[in-house]
Amino acid sequence: MLKQMLTPLILVPLLSAAAQSSPPPANAQRYCQQLVQSVDLWNGGPDGQTGMGAYRQDFNGFFHVNLSRTWEQQRGNRITSVAQARAIYMNIEAFRATREQRFLRAALAGTDFLLDHFRDSTHGGFYWEVDDTGWVTSRNKQGYGNVFALFTLAQLYSVTHDPRHLEAARTQLKVLEKHFLDPRDMGLVLPGFNFDFSELDGHPNIDTFTHYFEALLALHDVLDGSEKDHVAGLTKEAGQALVEVLYQNKQGHTDQGYVAYNYDSKWSPAQAPYTRATQWTTARQASTGHNIELAYLLSRAVERGFDSSWLETARKLKRFVEVHSLNPQTGAMQFEITEYDGTPSPGNPDNALYVWWASSEAARAFLHFAVVHKDYSLAAFHKQENFIQNHFVDQEHGGGSRMWRSKPSRCPTRAKATSGPSITMKRCWQQKSCD
Repeated sequence: MLKQMLTPLILVPLLSAAAQSSPPPANAQRYCQQLVQSVDLWNGGPDGQTGMGAYRQDFNGFFHVNLSRTWEQQRGNRITSVAQARAIYMNIEAFRATREQRFLRAALAGTDFLLDHFRDSTHGGFYWEVDDTGWVTSRNKQGYGNVFALFTLAQLYSVTHDPRHLEAARTQLKVLEKHFLDPRDMGLVLPGFNFDFSELDGHPNIDTFTHYFEALLALHDVLDGSEKDHVAGLTKEAGQALVEVLYQNKQGHTDQGYVAYNYDSKWSPAQAPYTRATQWTTARQASTGHNIELAYLLSRAVERGFDSSWLETARKLKRFVEVHSLNPQTGAMQFEITEYDGTPSPGNPDNALYVWWASSEAARAFLHFAVVHKDYSLAAFHKQENFIQNHFVDQEHGGGSRMWRSKPSRCPTRAKATSGPSITMKRCWQQKSCD
């Protein structure tokens, strides 16, 4: 998946659509203001000359995402394709909300850098990491970076209508179809490759799939004719794979279930016990953060006319989160991962933490279900909204924290997270937790 920026970023489009309801479910103007303020801070800091450097005259499209709490650039001159694409995307949404040209300029410069330096003109796809000169520092073709590039290009085309951006999206879709789609399992996405796609890299996971599905929906929105029909076919395949392969009922239940984070080569949920070292490779864990994200995306697909039966799976994914991940005192989403039965993963040092991205995804999904499906979710959304605003948002310097500990602890660093504006976050400060 920006610091606390993620919350206004993902809520503003939904709230804009819901603003006609009476009374409105949330303060859309507040989130629009937070969106603009956060993107301006990310782009230029409080003085317009710090932050990621996007407002400097010498900005070459490289977003410097390693920042201090006060938005000053820290050591490190590299960026991943995901962070670069997300920095572009947050500027797209700020432009969409305001039509202010500074956001569009930043998005366009960032896209030029992405296409000129991350894209492999020989083998296709996007490299994982480059430095501020455009020198490639990691040639792997990580799946997450490649599907998020497609998402960002489709979103950019939706505001620029520039044929070059659409053509870049078309080209990237062909790369995904040729290399990343699993030939043995229709609709599922392989985790990554080396530079020339001759060797598989990584383990099958829900993260790459989630953002592939999200990218297809974004591309579907900007196409027409036979191209739209083709992407609709890919979306149907992905949706069915989610419902029939990736999703699992909780044992003994038919009203709730989960997606695993890790899968084996046959797309069965990983079974090895949880360890910190194998958390993102082979460990057994239900990814409740992706549960709630995919519940939202399945519902959005149904809104676009895709299979209405997908909504049943969306509700089951949401129900698992309601039962097992929401803290009963705060109402906020505490457990980013659990065992397949919903109990906390033993030995997971993050069990006492609230994690920014999962909390933001939960807030969006609960608001969406309240607005679109008129269900019982609005009260739960308000609890999550209250927690995010009171605990994740940095009231002094703007932005927000990556994690918040349910019990106070000392925090040795105040640097912003290096993974970039995908999270709009800072590592920690004051009573907030450390990662």
